[in-house]
Amino acid sequence: MTVGVVVDMMLGLALVALSLRVVTGGSLFRDIVLFILFGLLVALSWARLGAPDLALAEAAIGAGLTGALMLMAYRSIGADTEERPVRRRPGVALVVAVLTGSLVAVIGLAALGIERVPDAAGDAVLEALPGTGLGNAVTGVLLVFRGLDTMLEMAVLLVALLGAWTVLGDARPGRVHRVDRRTPLVGSLLTVVAPITLLVAVHLLLAGTDAPGGAFQACAVLTGCGVLMVLTGTLRPTAVAGFATRLLVVAGLAAFVLVGAGAGFVGHAPMTLTGTWAVYLIETAMMLSIALTMTLLFARARGLRGEGS
Repeated sequence: MTVGVVVDMMLGLALVALSLRVVTGGSLFRDIVLFILFGLLVALSWARLGAPDLALAEAAIGAGLTGALMLMAYRSIGADTEERPVRRRPGVALVVAVLTGSLVAVIGLAALGIERVPDAAGDAVLEALPGTGLGNAVTGVLLVFRGLDTMLEMAVLLVALLGAWTVLGDARPGRVHRVDRRTPLVGSLLTVVAPITLLVAVHLLLAGTDAPGGAFQACAVLTGCGVLMVLTGTLRPTAVAGFATRLLVVAGLAAFVLVGAGAGFVGHAPMTLTGTWAVYLIETAMMLSIALTMTLLFARARGLRGEGS
């Protein structure tokens, strides 16, 4: 048994154990911490499976941003939550577990009985990839072979933000607990981390055409920087979304629509990317839109302004 197999087995057992602890634990704060740790282990698992794109997105969004949102919600609920007795219904949980397990078993048995056919989709993508000018199969799939799905994902994210703004109404932005930048090392750390984060995001965006990376990974890094700037008060939530904010949150979807529609006017099929420039345009717009949208959702605000503005 090789070291890699041992590591994979330990990862699998740790994921199962953590998932059980998260859903059966009695401490809300501890469950949130375990959930963040679960996300980091999932990211490590994706890395072991040779999917660095998914590993980076999971670490930044699945564990980082989601964990930060949970911790903010926990602080808003109040510390008295831990004192409230948790009403458990083990009988109902057991029935649900048995039914779920039975469903998974039936699907698994049915899948085993299906006649296997050669996998053709992956081979077709790899054969057609050189014609797209892209070297990264993930970017090719997202933008070329299932571009309509990716565009609709941007639409769903925009609708989610509009829904959050509707719920906020005319209310003041949600109060975010901030760390004073004058706290030792906080201001200095932010001064170093923010520019590096921007450079890493740009690198991931540019590398995404030929290597692991792309808009989703770059926006995950930018979102982490945005959350950090909100927590330190460098960016402050506002109740009004300025023109630049409104423009950036729709930029990703608008770029997809304009490029897709423009392809039809120059003799190509709709949603066809007519060159690498179109990939960079869409990926850049998506990176800015997703990063700003996620930061606004975290801050529970319509807009953001600088500390001194």
